[in-house]
Amino acid sequence: MKPNTSWSNQKFTCPYCHAVSTFSCVFSVKGNYNNHIFPFSLWSCHNCDKAIFATHKSTLYDHVATDYLKINQIHPSKEPLVDERVPEGIAKDFIEATKCFNISALKASAVMSRRTIQKMCLNLGADKSKKLYEQIDELKNTSKLHPDLAEIATEIRFLGNGGAHPIDDGLDEISAEDTKEILDFTGELLDDLFIRPQKVLAMKKKREAKKNEPE
Repeated sequence: MKPNTSWSNQKFTCPYCHAVSTFSCVFSVKGNYNNHIFPFSLWSCHNCDKAIFATHKSTLYDHVATDYLKINQIHPSKEPLVDERVPEGIAKDFIEATKCFNISALKASAVMSRRTIQKMCLNLGADKSKKLYEQIDELKNTSKLHPDLAEIATEIRFLGNGGAHPIDDGLDEISAEDTKEILDFTGELLDDLFIRPQKVLAMKKKREAKKNEPE
């Protein structure tokens, strides 16, 4: 292990305290494999003092590994937080989709995102015999899903694939960008279908309660 105080502080979302915090590099070390150098580092959160482990982009040059390199992954991965208003089964699938993305299991993440969205549709009464894109369209037509979100769904081709076999599931060429887009869209649906409506309802109830308060 080589102490490293030369790298500048960085900002990450802490997986422990969930704050967007400044981190200091405590130490770094270089591993060698197959003529490549793999830097690793340990960073300390300024907010809660807990540490995260980071892997960096590999390099062929030793002098480059002593400079600050792009961080590929942080461990432990940030634990996703899901609002308690989201039904438990749907929330669990979304958390699993996020965890898969955090460890670069892209196909698994896309599948779990698609499963999350399908559960949302069924929860809202969509016809279970239809394909996913048809269920989304059904929810739009019955005003249970905002048209803008339904439009986004048509742009994500992976959501419409009902592939029962590896050759037609649309996932062989999926990229991190594609997977992140699907994951973000899934999060938007969670907010639009479960969180925002209940927030609005709570505001209305609070306003009505104030009207009924004695002068």
